[in-house]
Amino acid sequence: MTVEQIETFLMITQTKSLSAAAQNLCISQSAVSHRVRNLEEKLGCELLIRARGEKFVSLTLKGEEFIEIATRWKALWNETKLWTKQESKVNLTLASVDSLNTCVFSGLYKDLINSDKVISLNVSSHWTKTVYDLIERYEADIGFTMSSLKSPNAIAKLLFKSRGVVISSISSKYPTEVHPHVLKTSDEILFSYIPDYDVWHNSWWGNDQNEHSSVDTVSLLFTMFDLTEKWAIVPIWIARIFEKQHSVKISELSVPAPEYACYLVSNRYPKSSKIKTIETFSIALDAYMNTEIFLSRIR
Repeated sequence: MTVEQIETFLMITQTKSLSAAAQNLCISQSAVSHRVRNLEEKLGCELLIRARGEKFVSLTLKGEEFIEIATRWKALWNETKLWTKQESKVNLTLASVDSLNTCVFSGLYKDLINSDKVISLNVSSHWTKTVYDLIERYEADIGFTMSSLKSPNAIAKLLFKSRGVVISSISSKYPTEVHPHVLKTSDEILFSYIPDYDVWHNSWWGNDQNEHSSVDTVSLLFTMFDLTEKWAIVPIWIARIFEKQHSVKISELSVPAPEYACYLVSNRYPKSSKIKTIETFSIALDAYMNTEIFLSRIR
């Protein structure tokens, strides 16, 4: 059964005439008859009643029943042709630390999901070590972390660095520039876990973990700053999000903390089926990192 045979049969059902069908299809009447005959042979039943001397043809009962089937068959054929011309969507799995997902790259994800690019994006949040492990095992294609770890095949590329700032309640006593000596560790909500920050932090306040409270996600940190004297040192891009969504005060450090880095993590030997998709994502990432929204957030 061919698409030409189906189209010819449907044209006959519309015109009720072999000659009119031939004219509309720009073929000879004998070609119309040949196609219908071959279709009937394929189906094993007669579709048309052919009467000598009659200008119009009529359908057998089987022919009447076949109209719906033929219509669906042609629609499926048209859908198949359209499908073959479309580029298939490829899944891209992205693993990142929670704060980068929430505060830095959510706009990029939204743009990709809303675009006509052939990427089906799946994003999840993990600890840094887990991100590297997922990249190593090909369970994630791209990762974002704040630390560069040694790994056999997961490689890290520095994307940007940002300063750390103090955030506190809008009603806190802290000035717009604050020295670490002014900050009481008993009021701290520790959030930063990058190694360089830990060394800097311990040089000012020691490493007694009983002195401060801690949280490990941005969403938890959001809930803490209606407490008047509580403070945390965070990357400026977290502070910018806080500033938009909550009444918080941002204070610069007169003795700067180590800068917070963002790394793009990928496998040294990506799957061949994912190379084009990763390249498409990289182009979108570069474009996003040049937008004013992104630049104002990390500065």
